[in-house]
Amino acid sequence: MAVSTDPDPKNRSSSDRRQQPTSAWTAWFGDGQRRRNRRTSEDLQPYFVDRFSPRAFALIVTLLTLSISDAYITLILLENGCEEVNPVMNYLLELGPLSFLVGKYVLTAAGLPILLMFKNYFLFGTRFRVGYLIPGFVLMYLVLISYQFCLLYG
Repeated sequence: MAVSTDPDPKNRSSSDRRQQPTSAWTAWFGDGQRRRNRRTSEDLQPYFVDRFSPRAFALIVTLLTLSISDAYITLILLENGCEEVNPVMNYLLELGPLSFLVGKYVLTAAGLPILLMFKNYFLFGTRFRVGYLIPGFVLMYLVLISYQFCLLYG
């Protein structure tokens, strides 16, 4: 006599969650535990996760900190005779330093949830995932801030 491994549908208290794919919004409003694919064979496919790693959190906090540092150093450089070349930031500067700082933060922070939600998706059909952009942005900010220090003290 063979034993069935399928659970009895009569014993289920709710619908089968596997009938629908995971939504992108689950990462922000769900209470799931999924941080990555369960099978290595699925790693070549894009997927959403319910929770993010401490590394991703650290990179996001670092990116936001570097963005505010960039804005602050930019204000110092402007006092020393430099010019802002970004037209959006230049417009915010015309509104005042606080508008510039808040605008810089909001513009940086606005894109981060989208980057996090789609971090496991491939860009343009390549093997380059969207999540690889986050450390790249951190590196670019580090280079930019180094350049700004050279302008200040060089």
